[in-house]
Amino acid sequence: MNYRLETTAPNTPDDVLAAFLTLDDPARRNALSDALLDQLSALLQQAASDPRVRVIVLTSSHPRIFSAGGNLDAFADDRATIEKYAGLSRFPALFRTLTGIDKPIVCAANGDVLAGALGIALACDLIIAKDSIRLGCPEINVGAFPFMISALIFRATGRLVANELMMTGRLISTAEAAAAGLINKVVPDDEFDDALRRWISEIAAKSPLLLGMGKRALAATRDLPLESALDYLQAQLALAFTTDDLPEGVRAFKEKRPPQWRGR
Repeated sequence: MNYRLETTAPNTPDDVLAAFLTLDDPARRNALSDALLDQLSALLQQAASDPRVRVIVLTSSHPRIFSAGGNLDAFADDRATIEKYAGLSRFPALFRTLTGIDKPIVCAANGDVLAGALGIALACDLIIAKDSIRLGCPEINVGAFPFMISALIFRATGRLVANELMMTGRLISTAEAAAAGLINKVVPDDEFDDALRRWISEIAAKSPLLLGMGKRALAATRDLPLESALDYLQAQLALAFTTDDLPEGVRAFKEKRPPQWRGR
């Protein structure tokens, strides 16, 4: 894993940064080993705790692969079942970390997103992808099943699309993925880096406080009955009225100037 901080756009203050977390095991096609998952979790926590970071970006150093998914060698080795079971908590823990961090997390899919990596992408808040990549759950082709990521797939797309992905192992294009609601934005390969920068800059310009409140509210209400969700969201809106950022945003809009977020 590589970790770097960059300003979100030219001429932005030094204390407004994006954290880039790069999967960097190209020889193994960024297979999601225990060590890599532990590093990723630690770096996510580091970015989450840095007050200068407005946006977190996950990407890959491999020229064609974001990640090939779980480490197949570990699936078929001769360790005792109890030892393998002990490591299974890493994926759900990582998904909870991704959804629990207040800051927006962007998956910059600059290569194929396969198997468990699709779960990581879907646990992010937004996905931007190169037009040439493929996405899918090929686990069934090697006698496995995408148990851990099925809950995320079902929350991102319809049941029949999810079933087809998991039961056939077919890889899909970005056009199919976008139509199914699995990615937000598809960009021609040669425009990807510039499009990613523009997106990061746009997101980083929003109130970090309100984005964090909104992300927590979405996570808390996603699976609630409507009445319970509305009660919770009403309380969150009332809480937003007590912040300095909400009236500052309205004043800035009326005065046609950039807002000065105070984070309180």
